[in-house]
Amino acid sequence: MAGHNLISRKSPVAKTLSRNLLVRMRIQLSILIVTVLAVLVMDSQGWVLRLENALFDYRITQTRSATVLPSAVKVVLIDESSMAKMSQSLGQFPWPRTVYAELLEFFDMAGAQAVLFDILFTEPERAQFGNSDSLSDHDARLVEATAEFPFSVHAAMFNLDTIDEELNDLNQALPPGVVEKFSIKQVQSNGTAKLNSFTLPLPELTAASSHLGLVGADPDEDGIYRRLRLLWPYQGDYFPAFSLAPLLINEPDPIIVSSPYQMRFNDRVIPTDKNDRLLINVYGDYRPYPIARIFQAYDQIKKGELDQLAIDPYEFENAVVFIGASAVGLEDIKSLANNRKAPGVYLHAAAYGNIIDDDGLRIAQPWVTRSAVIAAAILALVLIFMVPSFSLKIALLSALPVAWWFVTGRALEQNGVIAFSLPVLALLLTTGASFTYLSFTEGATKKRVKRMLSQYVSAAMLDQAMAQSDDILHAGDGVEEELSILFSDIRGFTNFSETLPAVDVVRLLNCHFSEMSEVIFNNSGTLDKFIGDAMMAFWGAPIQVNNHADLAVKAALDMLVQIVVVNQLLADKQLPPIEIGIGINTGRVILGNIGSDRKLDYTVIGDAVNLASRMEGITKSYGVPLVISESTRLSLQTDRPCLILDHVRVKGKLQPVPIYLPLPNQQEEPDNYQQHLDVASNGQAAFAAYQAGNWSEAESLYALLPFEKLRDLYLARIANFRVNSLPENWDGVYTFESK
Repeated sequence: MAGHNLISRKSPVAKTLSRNLLVRMRIQLSILIVTVLAVLVMDSQGWVLRLENALFDYRITQTRSATVLPSAVKVVLIDESSMAKMSQSLGQFPWPRTVYAELLEFFDMAGAQAVLFDILFTEPERAQFGNSDSLSDHDARLVEATAEFPFSVHAAMFNLDTIDEELNDLNQALPPGVVEKFSIKQVQSNGTAKLNSFTLPLPELTAASSHLGLVGADPDEDGIYRRLRLLWPYQGDYFPAFSLAPLLINEPDPIIVSSPYQMRFNDRVIPTDKNDRLLINVYGDYRPYPIARIFQAYDQIKKGELDQLAIDPYEFENAVVFIGASAVGLEDIKSLANNRKAPGVYLHAAAYGNIIDDDGLRIAQPWVTRSAVIAAAILALVLIFMVPSFSLKIALLSALPVAWWFVTGRALEQNGVIAFSLPVLALLLTTGASFTYLSFTEGATKKRVKRMLSQYVSAAMLDQAMAQSDDILHAGDGVEEELSILFSDIRGFTNFSETLPAVDVVRLLNCHFSEMSEVIFNNSGTLDKFIGDAMMAFWGAPIQVNNHADLAVKAALDMLVQIVVVNQLLADKQLPPIEIGIGINTGRVILGNIGSDRKLDYTVIGDAVNLASRMEGITKSYGVPLVISESTRLSLQTDRPCLILDHVRVKGKLQPVPIYLPLPNQQEEPDNYQQHLDVASNGQAAFAAYQAGNWSEAESLYALLPFEKLRDLYLARIANFRVNSLPENWDGVYTFESK
């Protein structure tokens, strides 16, 4: 009957399917809601803030490592070397305040736009120099210079102090004239900061100043300074931060409109967080000037020695100069996002540089983060419940954080800050909840086997192995099998690890292992493990095959071909080329899920495994990249020429083992096959002559071999035997005393 449905909508089967689908949809919706709510609660409680901050610090350090403070901003530091040098003429710090008056004179001569002192001159100098109650000459000179040079900005602080028995001056009004002179009159802000105390320069200096800037800064909960408040409220009035004060020199009566995530200063838009704070886009290089060099240049100018000035004053022309301290004893060292021991003045200089260059970081508003959280959870649900292949699910789920890392990284390069952790956390929670649900509903046993084997075999082999999952589970008790085992490692890796940076060593290994793993999988191998720079694989399990020796040797030859590709990839990454050695042995081993209750490895153990490792270790002695044992050669089911290398006793073994170099067969290299047969034949004849003590014949035959180190090895042995008589018990076997 045309159009007849195989399953009626009213049939019990259809009802069961519909009911199961509805249950699954409800579970998915529940997972989505619970996950999103859990992430938003964690966000509101700040539980992932430390992680997000740490990731931000890492990325901003990488992104901004090559950036330089804008040329219009200069930093002058009272550093350790300057203190040592200037103490010879000025005595111990603190110096007489005429020093700072002379700084103003120098920068006025240089044509600086503004000079900002990140130094609190709150107490009169007489406490240090024992003057009378009147203002000291040094203080008076600084006051005079400040009044004379209106481009100077002095530091002040507003604080939120706690009330105790010794503190009774909280919430005091600012001194007369301070609000009228230094506050910003036209401000629209919803700022909620409640500050109740203040620290101003000494009264005479405050009166002489044209500008004050607030230098306070609060670290994040991890102690890192990442943000600066741009507006400081006090009793209903607003005052400029240190980094905002220079703008008021040219724009003395700005209109400031502050709203969450941005502040408008006249026509200038400054990105902020929701609390009027600028997230600092740090610089990699602040190019600070030691204060001692400034005074050296100033003295040279006063003396008329203009030929070789320590600093050209015109470097400061039209610049905004921030003066601060980096000497440890002055206690102004702060932890910044990219520098855990930075002078505090860097904070203010960076903030001002961000403002004038429109280089501030724009923080994504909450709806962006929430949308990303919901999208991540939905994507995880779609992948887990809709993609049939488990390996593809994992690949796509793993790709999502990588893609999000790339997206947020690109945003940061454009000065956009988007939370990375919260969407990834939503993805992880959704994935965890979904797989937990599936583990209770869809064959936990098979999933465990599949998960275990997926890291060892290719996708094609995994599908075959799953048909034998019960047998594989029983392997937990240990079974004896005949397998072919391959070991490979990088020649001279110790040198790489000692000379290359750690990150380049990891990049090199990942590139090598990625390519070689594919070769193992393409030849139906089981990738057992990575051991430092070495890798181990075997053939014959979990899928039992009779030609495991052929597959192992074919994989080894393919690896030697693929190493050319690896070296090209390494060259593209500006990493050195590598060489590898490969050893293969075939024998009886113990196969099983070996480990503890917490971690199991599907692996092999036994003497045959150890011998495979020894085969790899002796490749360099014969100058060949690949060595197989006699048992592997005898297990080959296809015709393959093999060049005999030697009979050896490896470390820990008494029984000699013939070892060979397998050569490409007719199918692999039809044009060179006859040549490979001739090499194997000549090698066999040469070795037979060598064992028989026919030195002349052995010399002539080994001279025909195309392997230089192998040829030279035997020619050297023969020359030695001609000079020195053979040992009494010589049996033609070479004994290795080391691994």
